[in-house]
Amino acid sequence: MSFLIALVSFLSPLAASANAGSAANAHILQQQQQRHATTTLPQLSRKTQHEKEEQYEILPSSAILERLQKLVAEYPTFATLTTTQEWFGLPRAGGDADCPFDQNYKVHGKGCNNYVLIIQDKEAYPEDPNVQSLSNNDNYYNLDNGHFQQKEGPSGKKEKSGWKYIPDVFLSGSVHGNERVGPSSLLEMSELLVEAAYCESLPRMRYKPQTDASFYANGDEEEAANKRWEQELASAQTCRQSLASDKGIPSPYRQWLARLVSTRRTIVIPTANALGYSRNQREEDGIDPNRDFPFDIPSSKSGDCMQTIAGRSINELFRSHLFPIGLTFHGGMEVIGYEWGAPTYLNKDAPDAIAQNTIASAYSKYANGFHGHSAYDFGTMNDKVYYVRGGMEDWAFAGSWDPKRVVQCTPSTFGGYPAEKTQYNNSTLRAFNMLIETSDPKEPPRAELGKRTNPLMSSNGKENGHIARNMRLALLAMDVVEPYVSIREVEGLVLEDDVVPAMKYDGGSSFDNGKIVWVPGPHQGGDDGGRRRRMKDDDSSTSNLIKVSWTVGGAFNIDTTELVIGPWGTLPLNLADINDGAYPSAEMMDSINNKNSDEFTTMRPSNIDNKQGSVEGRSRWHADGPHPATTTTTSSNSGAFAMNPRFEATIDTSKYPPGTKLAIFAKATVDKDWLQPASNVGPSGLGPVSHIVNARQNPSYHASNAGKVIRGRVDDWWYSDPITIVIGTTNGFEEEEAQVLQEAALNNAPRSVSYNDDGEVLFINAVHINARLGYLPGVMENVSQTSNTGSSVTTTLGMPWLLGSLCIAIIVIFSLVAFVRRRRMRYAHGKQMARIAEDEDDSFSMGSYRDDAEVGLEVRSYHHDDNEDDF
Repeated sequence: MSFLIALVSFLSPLAASANAGSAANAHILQQQQQRHATTTLPQLSRKTQHEKEEQYEILPSSAILERLQKLVAEYPTFATLTTTQEWFGLPRAGGDADCPFDQNYKVHGKGCNNYVLIIQDKEAYPEDPNVQSLSNNDNYYNLDNGHFQQKEGPSGKKEKSGWKYIPDVFLSGSVHGNERVGPSSLLEMSELLVEAAYCESLPRMRYKPQTDASFYANGDEEEAANKRWEQELASAQTCRQSLASDKGIPSPYRQWLARLVSTRRTIVIPTANALGYSRNQREEDGIDPNRDFPFDIPSSKSGDCMQTIAGRSINELFRSHLFPIGLTFHGGMEVIGYEWGAPTYLNKDAPDAIAQNTIASAYSKYANGFHGHSAYDFGTMNDKVYYVRGGMEDWAFAGSWDPKRVVQCTPSTFGGYPAEKTQYNNSTLRAFNMLIETSDPKEPPRAELGKRTNPLMSSNGKENGHIARNMRLALLAMDVVEPYVSIREVEGLVLEDDVVPAMKYDGGSSFDNGKIVWVPGPHQGGDDGGRRRRMKDDDSSTSNLIKVSWTVGGAFNIDTTELVIGPWGTLPLNLADINDGAYPSAEMMDSINNKNSDEFTTMRPSNIDNKQGSVEGRSRWHADGPHPATTTTTSSNSGAFAMNPRFEATIDTSKYPPGTKLAIFAKATVDKDWLQPASNVGPSGLGPVSHIVNARQNPSYHASNAGKVIRGRVDDWWYSDPITIVIGTTNGFEEEEAQVLQEAALNNAPRSVSYNDDGEVLFINAVHINARLGYLPGVMENVSQTSNTGSSVTTTLGMPWLLGSLCIAIIVIFSLVAFVRRRRMRYAHGKQMARIAEDEDDSFSMGSYRDDAEVGLEVRSYHHDDNEDDF
């Protein structure tokens, strides 16, 4: 009894302060607006349009540098330019007469700089000082205007900021200097990426400034905030219209490109062989960089690898990242090649051959063909190209798990290179780094390069060409590096994408930072029998059903997908891990997957059939096309530009009381067929070895290098960010609906409304009440959330509702004590193991596969049999 009294005493102030919820929310919003208004408004970077002809062209080194510098100057939030000389202290290849244009760059010297473009969203996420320590080079750290800044980490080392779990992507434009398509393709792709991210990021303020003058200290602050909003809104409209009308990038594609910028870290080395590209020569001073890697070469020739600055630049980039996927562009034929390309494994399939073939097939399909050129052929390099010793592709794929094939290099060029830099941990080199032979002529004519019209549409028409199709191919690589799930519509209302570049959320909860959609509650009285009014096809019936649509990307086969629905009150305040930001957290998964509770339920898609065999859907990259696909043409997210597949499910809200805040997640499992081994794997007996397959299929997988981490999914599912559906109140239904409709019209909020035959509004289906471009302050005041539990109540329900909830909570507490203790013990153990793993900077563990017995895999690192021949 004393426990109950204490509990009631602790919770009573919550009930007493229920009616203050609106005021508290208004105060929080006021603080946010004041921060925006009082912050010094920076001069926004604006896109100054290059004078471009419609046709793409092969650019010389000087023009590439000029446009790279413009790119980082115009979009410093998303683009960073450096060199491997600054970053890693490498020498320059060449002499005084080479690369004179480098004098226009801040750091230069005798020979050629090897430029690196880094595409990432530097504003949206907090800095992580554990990502990677950099060399102690003051010239490098003091660069500005889009370059890295000096930063002291906890250890006292100067460190680079970034994200621990965000996937890295590697794109190399020209290892052979006379193979010319790659660099211009990657430059054009990079410009399109960051421009789309910039457009999508505007306005940078989270919401339109409040019209209430009391939110600001003085009139100047209010005027400055509103002026900034109007400027950024105008820039957003101009930028988006330009992308759509001038470049064929409508809203769904713009949002897709913005997602790729904000959720990946892409390393582009446009001219890896900088000297060879500037001279239009294959080699770097007579040495072939693509025979310069320490894989499948005799140990007696350790002096014949890492001789080139091109090879060392790529080696340093891999040592300082954790790449699951990459591309290296070449020329001289038209084919996509994957492992194996090493002579030791001639006539052998590589581990993960099914996954490699699937991805290569998608590259070919999305790149497509054009007049006189078919879509790319694809297969192993040994079959489609020729084998080589010292090739970059096999090295990047197998250097960490096939160490007997790796030698420590001892070159004498450029004063030597430390042998330990070609000794790799068990994580660094497990990438799908595919060879793209772009064109038969190594520098094709300009008429065959493609046009700047609808560059993301896969076409075999005249607008396609060698540059256009390889831009798309590179974007596809960025997409499939990691699966994702995104909720797109509620009751026909197309939502803003759940990834908004350069957006800071001021440390709010997952509820506050997510999309919130208001739907009308049950109508008391009238002809609808107390049910929510909802028009059906026959325009006569009503229903409590809410249709939700979602998509799955970054994958091929969608094995299973569903919605998870439940009240916010049972979820933690923040859904990411409190220690390292990994999403979803163990607490979140425990809450929504709790078998002992019926708080959260699942809904299967209603628009799938049983004709797909063992899978429920196909992504847009699948060889057979997306399924299920959008069939209507009324939505801005449909038709030719739709981000299919589009799954649908209906949620019955009748069991939830008015005012409930429902958390909606979509989740999916993908690409389980990748676990099937090829028939002739070499080395024999190996299961999956690559990051990209293990991250999808091995729940025990943990790989780390240079502070970056790749982990398996603990429960096999990939989760979307949640959205919230707020069910309207019962009391004062007509007044609440009128308020929502009036405020939505006033603020131009995204909404779905039903009309009669005369075009008059009958009722609201759904309103996005916290949209960036249509925030509804009055409605949001009535949506409150207690700060300590993440649960939410509607302030109009008042004291009786809270006291009733208190009684229920007391009963539930006793029934859940045992479960909570078990969960906390299990979670504490999991966190302890996670911390141990994270403390090991370059750790690696495979664990075991859940499907071992089913598919007959042996999971181990390959150890060379001394009885086998080395070569």
